[in-house]
Amino acid sequence: MTTGTGHGYFFVLLFTIVIAWSCADRNGVWRQNGIITDCRWNKDSTLRFDIPVDDTVSLYSISVNLRNRTDYGFQNLYLFLNITAPGGAATTDTLNFILAYDDGRWTGSGGLFSKYRENMFLYRKYVRFPYRGNYTASIRHGMRKDELEGISSVGLSLSFSED
Repeated sequence: MTTGTGHGYFFVLLFTIVIAWSCADRNGVWRQNGIITDCRWNKDSTLRFDIPVDDTVSLYSISVNLRNRTDYGFQNLYLFLNITAPGGAATTDTLNFILAYDDGRWTGSGGLFSKYRENMFLYRKYVRFPYRGNYTASIRHGMRKDELEGISSVGLSLSFSED
């Protein structure tokens, strides 16, 4: 005698796989976030990331991932981003990301009652990496406070550029 429960589990598993696949970022190549302990980021603390690059032909988009608490005391966040190629060539940029609108509403995603907001800001599009190997990225905050409170994580994402 069969109970039919095997088929039920199969369909639940199939449904879960289909949902997970449909929500996946098909263009995502690499993503890494650095956690900021106790949401207190010292101005001398630098987050470092190794970005492995094997493809020197494709075009990529680079995004900055930010997660902040809703008690973050500013509307924006200045960051200093440095990317160094395997051969030693480096580029440095000062970035300014808006985390709250003028009326006080937060940008990004997060539940209605969540104390965190998540943003992904496009940094550069149509980037071609000229060398294979590990590119090193470093990020530190550029705000005028020695210790910045309310930022819980900062990271980078690499994806294939779309037209």
